Amino acid sequence: MKQHLLSLLLATALLGACGGRTAPPVSTAGENDYALENTSPDGILRMQPYHFSDTVRTDGHTYVYTLHREASDSLPTVSDDEGNRYADNVYTLTISSGDQTVFQRRFTKQAFAAYLSAEFLKKGVLDGMMCDKSLPGLRFAVSVSLPQSDMFEPLLMQVDTHGGIIISRDERGEAEFEDNGDGV
Repeated sequence: MKQHLLSLLLATALLGACGGRTAPPVSTAGENDYALENTSPDGILRMQPYHFSDTVRTDGHTYVYTLHREASDSLPTVSDDEGNRYADNVYTLTISSGDQTVFQRRFTKQAFAAYLSAEFLKKGVLDGMMCDKSLPGLRFAVSVSLPQSDMFEPLLMQVDTHGGIIISRDERGEAEFEDNGDGV
């Protein structure tokens, strides 16, 4: 729960950093993302669906980005040390300008495998993606976490306006977010 509160506070700070909004953002995020009432007969815990859309201005153009997260039954499940099983997630990122889609891609944890430790690749779930900053292109903060824990590996993904992607580890510390207050 502590990680989800931290994620929610961090998300609020980071989403404010994308600036240039022309419409209020739309979100279906909740404080507790796991469906703890395990009603599925398979005993697998799944994060609740998430949808967020916002408008940003970068490179002299206005873009709308949409993030959608859903638990995936087609990906391998992960287990914690107590034997609880969790479904991994898929994020779909769509960026459009006017009536043209300039970028659309589904991301799984495997898209970030080269940047994750063996433990997070095996036991982590893709649980966070949010706009971090509008640059030339857009930068997204991405997190892979051990379910229902404070442990996560932060990543950065920059998407240029031509659809190119650069992924890196996020080496910034929490203090950096707290010090300047702008989420970048």
